[in-house]
This record gives sequence, structure tokens and C-alpha cells, in this order.
Amino acid sequence: MRLARIHSGIPSRMQPPDLVPYFARIGGDPLRDAFATRRAAMPWRGGRSLAEDDIPAFWNTLLQNASSVPQYPLHVENPRGRALYLHVPFCANHCLFCGFYRNAYTADQAERYVDLLVAEIEGEAEKPAVRSRPITAVYLGGGTPSALSATDLSRLLTTVRHRLPLAPDCEITIEGRIIHFDPEKIDACLDAGANRISIGVQSFDTAVRTRQGRRATKSQVIRFLENIRRRDRAALVVDLIFGLPGQTGEIWREDLRICDALDPDGVDLYGINIIPGTPLHKAMEGGKFPAAPTLTDLGEMYRAGSDFLTSHGWRQISNSHWGRSARERNRYNLMIKAGAECLAYGSGAGGLLGRASYAVDGNLAAYMAGMSDGQKPIGSMRIGDDLQPARDYIAAGLETGMLDIAGLSVPGTPDAGKVLAPLLSQWQAAGILTMTGDTARLTTAGRFWYGNLVNAFNDILVKITGAPPSAFPMHRPSPAYQSNSGRLS
Repeated sequence: MRLARIHSGIPSRMQPPDLVPYFARIGGDPLRDAFATRRAAMPWRGGRSLAEDDIPAFWNTLLQNASSVPQYPLHVENPRGRALYLHVPFCANHCLFCGFYRNAYTADQAERYVDLLVAEIEGEAEKPAVRSRPITAVYLGGGTPSALSATDLSRLLTTVRHRLPLAPDCEITIEGRIIHFDPEKIDACLDAGANRISIGVQSFDTAVRTRQGRRATKSQVIRFLENIRRRDRAALVVDLIFGLPGQTGEIWREDLRICDALDPDGVDLYGINIIPGTPLHKAMEGGKFPAAPTLTDLGEMYRAGSDFLTSHGWRQISNSHWGRSARERNRYNLMIKAGAECLAYGSGAGGLLGRASYAVDGNLAAYMAGMSDGQKPIGSMRIGDDLQPARDYIAAGLETGMLDIAGLSVPGTPDAGKVLAPLLSQWQAAGILTMTGDTARLTTAGRFWYGNLVNAFNDILVKITGAPPSAFPMHRPSPAYQSNSGRLS
């Protein structure tokens, strides 16, 4: 590696951190056993939490100031743009694997919620901070957005398009579930401007689906996706989960084959995350389902999925996402991983404006009461530290499978690359990545263990800078992290 030519020596005031705890196993199959555990990759935020009483005044001041364009390089198509996240906290039923179920859908409550969500958007639409930069990606997630009526979906998307500064080529995604996403709702979304539809299929196998609380059969799923494809008006993305109870290697390969034959524009592959407290976790503890898949099982299934898609002409856009057509950009997810600003609306939504990451109150009753009183109910806020741009740079690079160490800037630490060089060399020896000059390129194994790598970098940067440890997100993570469906990215 040529890292030494970029950086000078380690300052005498700082002892090199112990890198051994982050080393990968050498000698085995790196996809199966590089690390003892698989760590989740979350949108780490350093800095300080704002006192609850200080949030309203700080937020109002923030909205009155046009934010400056970030100067730190972002791994996105348009670093000047920002994202928008809208949260729908309703589901028709609680799928067994999901750890983020909050509210059962009722038509009256959902209609009232959309009234307040529209009011929240309109109340900020003319604020200088909102108008100061184009929105290049919109994501309507949940929960289950497609649980809303066709009328509510239309007026929500129409409000976003007419009242907010969307870029002409803005990516507008809606998440949906098959069981209640009927043709009227699909057409309402398309007519209102949605140009990307993400469907949580998880598995095509009827028995596997039924076991997880999914009602549609294999044939119904296929007909539903074919129906969207025939419209040919939006990018179609299919989410698949590997490691579900009863999902053998043969079933997983059939899931991949069916997905490929349906020819969507994009596909996500996520390893199951057995979240404590979920119905699935309780069922496994009670012996109703087989034991959770091992890391070896998950690694093999990820390899099978990656190899299959590559051999069938798919291009890998990120560690868990592949695209086939030119219209699939996966823009929102890439922007979030890169630390792009994100406006957030709705109970449980999380956003970032300037250095302030914030969470709208996830308690539905509290949200509705606050909005009824004309006050956006922000439940928590954190002001980012100077290390956050470096965290974002690393996460964005590793998410796309390539990290330029020469471009890493760590405040007060001009030699960060030299500090990291022994770790990168060890990971290369373990088969996690390859080094070409100063550029680290993840192998298939490295992409599978992405969360471990991001967490290692974060821990080490904290040690060498003396920054306070970063915190887990305070809100429902963005779809980039796929936590709402119990998935690991």
C-alpha cells in the first residue's frame, strides 16, 4: 500500500490505538467466519444531545436560516441536493420478523394523520432552510405507506410535489406491501408523481411467507409485480430477505430465479436480523420455529445471491442493492449513507439539517396532539461533532464498496491513513478487501461484513481524536438501514 506517502508519522502526543480487536480471522473462508459476530451498520451521530426545553427555539432558528452547501465530498450524484423522508406509522398486521411495528391501521385515524402530515409539510414549505436547496430524493416509508387510501396517498404526494422545492429529476419512492396495494392505489401514486416503487416481497415461497404473517401466496405476489411492470411508469424494486425460518438454500435460489425472471429495475438482498422482543424471536425461543440461521448460513446465502445477480447481468450499486435498468438509481439510500441533509415529516421520522439530527416524536398520540396545537413535536435532537463528516465519508465509501483513504480528512489528525494502514493490511490478508494504491475495494466478504468495518473505523477514529463515543440513532432509521423490517444492510 502507498498510504505512507500521503501521511506523515504519528504525533508523539498520541499512542497508536490497539487495532487487534478489529482484526479479521485469517485462514478460513472470509465470508463464513471472518468475524465472530455481525455488527449492524447504523447512522452514527456524535456530538451532544440538546435539552428538551431548548429544542423548539433552536428548531425555529434553524428553519429561518438558509443552510450552506456542505463542503465535505459526498459519494452521491448531486452533493448540493438533499433528501426528504415521510413516515407512515401504520400497518395492517404485525409481521413476525418486524421490530418496528407501532400502530394498527384504521381508516379514520389514518385520514386524520395525513391531514396533520400535510399541515406539517405546508407549515415549513416557505421556510428559508427548506427553500435553500433542491430535494433530489423523496422516500415515503413506514410502517406501510400503501395501507393509506388512494385519496390520502395522492394528496400527500401531490402536496410534496407542489409545495416543496423538488429537483426536476427527483427520485420519489413509495414503499408498499402486496396485500393492500390495489391497482387504484398504485395508479394514484403514479399519477401523483411517484417514480419508484419498493415492494417488500421477502420471499416468494408461500409457506415461508405464511410463517411470517404474509398473506399473499406465491402466485399472487408474481401477478402483483407483473401488474406493476406492465404499467412501465416507475422503477420497480423488490426486497428479498435471506435466512428466514424454513427458507432453505434451494428456496433462496428459487426466490432469486423468480425475481430475475420478473425483471424488476432493482433488487435488495437483506440478511434476517432476529430482533429481541419481536414475535419471531419469541416463537424461536418457544421452539415453534427452527433456530436462527448461523452467520455461516447467512454468508453462504449472501454469496449465492451476489454471484447469481452478477452472473445474470445485474450491477451492484451498494452492498445490499443491485440494479438492472438505467432508471434505477437508489439515490435516497446512497444519500443517507453519505450524510446528506434530510428533511423529515411524520411521527417517527428522523432527519438531518445542518449539523442537527432530529427525530419527530414516535408516539402517535403525542405527534397528533402536538400538530393539532400547531407545534412540530420534535422528540429529540443532537448537534453533530467535527468527526461526523469523516464518519459519513467512510460509511458512504464502504457502502459502495470502494473507499479512497487519501480523501479521508480527520480533524486534528493529518495522519489518519497511516494509523489505519495496519488494519487495512490485515483485512487484505484476511480477504475482506484489496488495496490498489490508496483505494480499498471490498470483496464480496467485505460487503457482507460492512457493518463490522464501519463500526471499527468509528471506534478507531474516536480513540485517535479523543471524541466522545457516537450514539445510536434517536429515531426510526432511514430505509438505507432497513431496520423497520428487521433487516440488516
